[in-house]
Amino acid sequence: MSLDPLLLAGLALLVLLAVLAIRTAMFRTRQVAVRGIDAPDLDPEAPRRLARALQFKTITQRDPSEIDADAYRAYREYLEEAFPKVHDAMDRTEINEHSILYRWEGTDSDSGSVVLAAHYDVVPVDAPDQWDHGPFDGVIEDDFVYGRGALDDKASAIALFESMEMLIAAGYSPRRTVYLAIGHDEEVGGEDGAAAIADYLEQHGVSPSVVIDEGGAITVGAVPDVSEPVALVGVAEKGYLSVEIRADGMGGHSSIPPEQTSIDVVTTAVQRLRDNPLRASLSGVTGETLQFIAPEMGPAGKTAFANLWLLRGLITWALTKDPTTDAAIRTTTAPTILDAGVKDNVVPSTARAVVNFRIRPSESVKDVMDHVRSQLSDLPITLHPQQQGEPTRVSPMNDEWFDLVQRTIREVADGVVVAPFLVPGTTDSRHYASISEHVYRFAPFRLTEDDKHRIHGINERISISCYRTMIAYYMQIVRNADALGDAPGSDGAASEAPEVTAHERSA
Repeated sequence: MSLDPLLLAGLALLVLLAVLAIRTAMFRTRQVAVRGIDAPDLDPEAPRRLARALQFKTITQRDPSEIDADAYRAYREYLEEAFPKVHDAMDRTEINEHSILYRWEGTDSDSGSVVLAAHYDVVPVDAPDQWDHGPFDGVIEDDFVYGRGALDDKASAIALFESMEMLIAAGYSPRRTVYLAIGHDEEVGGEDGAAAIADYLEQHGVSPSVVIDEGGAITVGAVPDVSEPVALVGVAEKGYLSVEIRADGMGGHSSIPPEQTSIDVVTTAVQRLRDNPLRASLSGVTGETLQFIAPEMGPAGKTAFANLWLLRGLITWALTKDPTTDAAIRTTTAPTILDAGVKDNVVPSTARAVVNFRIRPSESVKDVMDHVRSQLSDLPITLHPQQQGEPTRVSPMNDEWFDLVQRTIREVADGVVVAPFLVPGTTDSRHYASISEHVYRFAPFRLTEDDKHRIHGINERISISCYRTMIAYYMQIVRNADALGDAPGSDGAASEAPEVTAHERSA
């Protein structure tokens, strides 16, 4: 007796739907339940202290001799004036003249240390006349503090000092030693700043339990099918490689051009690399990002990501169609320089292009170079690797230190979804990866689409309410780190801190 094929197909469909439904029902949230806190009252002078810090023209330059050393020095002197308790309680070491490392001795020498990092250099201003207020005026208007560095990264630096000043004023004594690592050249690579600070710590036998730096933020309306803001915590940074592609050939007069010009060769090479990028994948950090976010999606999104065994190919394809999500799942390929020719009637004998790759952690500089060579092996070109750096180590996403960061964010920022993510750019934090397994990149800015354009752009600003949350975040990081009971012979007890109001926040 044979069964009707239509009946078999119907039964198979029912089984498939049942599997999809069961897997979706078992797709549990990765958000921790917390007792939320209300930030301590903000000193009315705190926004004005930030505004004053934004007035110092600590503009970064690739050539260190070109920076305004007086502005950098004045900024550091201002820190001493504005935060006297920090400077009384902490040891202070200048690194390469302009970077600063503060050390707040903990009460338990066996409990490890916490590094809180930021930088105070800022990028130049291209169009100051387009700002509503001067980029270095430090104006407060309508609950916002305006100025270059308000988002990147003076607000983080000053919030660190405000938070420590408040803890010290309340009589708090940290169990773990706390370091404030304030770099001065992050915008040009951090080699003289954060890299030198990390070397100093290593030379003095310091292996921090955790490092907290900039890199992620609270995104508002950026993740489809998730109604809540999403706090993205950077757990790794992409690598970096620029490759010069050069073609040398016969030049000549444009009236009798050769069959193939150097420009033809280089543009063919560039287009071939664009048409054949490295493979996209949902594995690694991005896979974990989805596991944290997808359970908070609506029914359609939750069902899709709960059943990657069936829909992985379709979802990967869909993510490649948007530049932002495509960058999250593959090593990106971006032509950035094209150079050839000096006159409109002369065929140039030489043409060159530079292609920049941002490398995901599962791949390496060598992998990218092998890919480039395989794609362009038949073309008469030469390849010249230029600036390069490997992806950073991936910090753990399923241990107590990531949980601490996640819990702290959810305590101080109401109603946010927290997820790890891969930072597409570079920050100072990569320099600390050699001395700490746990390097997390996050500051609790709330960024809308409009705000994203203000970073390094026009009318950079931060809301006072957001700044208040930042101060609470850094205070709570220190308290939560002290309460983490992993120290030998310690019960995780911490000394008294400024009083906060707690209330339940469920997952």
